[in-house]
Amino acid sequence: MEVRQTLIDVSNDARGWLKAWAGDFTEAEATRTVPGGPNPLAWQLGHLASVEDDVVSLFSGAALQVPAELRAIVASGCPGPTAETRYPSLSELWSMLEASHASLVGLAEKATPADLDREPLIPNRFFRSLGQAIYEAALHENYHVGEIGALRKAIGKPKMG
Repeated sequence: MEVRQTLIDVSNDARGWLKAWAGDFTEAEATRTVPGGPNPLAWQLGHLASVEDDVVSLFSGAALQVPAELRAIVASGCPGPTAETRYPSLSELWSMLEASHASLVGLAEKATPADLDREPLIPNRFFRSLGQAIYEAALHENYHVGEIGALRKAIGKPKMG
């Protein structure tokens, strides 16, 4: 088993789960807030794009691609969303996710074994090496798939599987 390819496969698998569990939301459902429940789907999609974007930037030095105005409402540690929080459309969010994921996978595809052990260009409390960051981003995405499962139940969407 080759580590680099395994990281790419795990990342792609996580994205497949996200698409399966979140792909049938309407615009209205995507922004729906549930008191005491998970964040809206739109928040979660923006958040996941932001995290992948962070990883790419931290390890490649590339400019951030997720817009600052979206980061301000979805980044780790930002205030929680409210019913008044406004998000890009689902198609825009999915496009951002496709771009952030392509950048992350592209970074992984170019990585040597030594690159996978490399620390971020700027110290980060979440990520200590490129390989760990790619793995953690996939785990994090699957955590949010679970949140989306809880959201589906809370808003009355059909069960999956």
